[in-house]
Amino acid sequence: MASKPLICTSGTRKRWWHFLPSLLVLIGITYMSLIKEVPFAVMGDIPLADKWGHMVAYMLLAICLAGDGCRARISVRAIYTVAVLLPLIYGGLMEWIQYYFPPRMCEWLDWLADAIGTAAGVGLFAVYHLLNSRKAEQLPQP
Repeated sequence: MASKPLICTSGTRKRWWHFLPSLLVLIGITYMSLIKEVPFAVMGDIPLADKWGHMVAYMLLAICLAGDGCRARISVRAIYTVAVLLPLIYGGLMEWIQYYFPPRMCEWLDWLADAIGTAAGVGLFAVYHLLNSRKAEQLPQP
């Protein structure tokens, strides 16, 4: 039985542009977090629209970080560590910074939504990674 690879099997070398999708998502999150208008205020009839927005944004960030790390051929342990810790720390930092940008406010429930989205994103990537590694094991070896 073959052991699991310590690095993702896609990609070739570490390059900064492998992380461009994650950087673009971070820029988008930063912009949406600091603009004066509250982005989800227009969606007043949807319950918890703000929290859903947080979950989707941080789920996308976690998936991008994991995928970008895989393309850059970083170890699987490092990929999951970064894909969990960076969104959690960044989400907390953005909530704290929002305190200084009225009418924005710092809410721990927003950070909780960030954490749930991060967990969902890492979970989805883990399932994807597991399914792809099983397909690779089933391919005939030359």
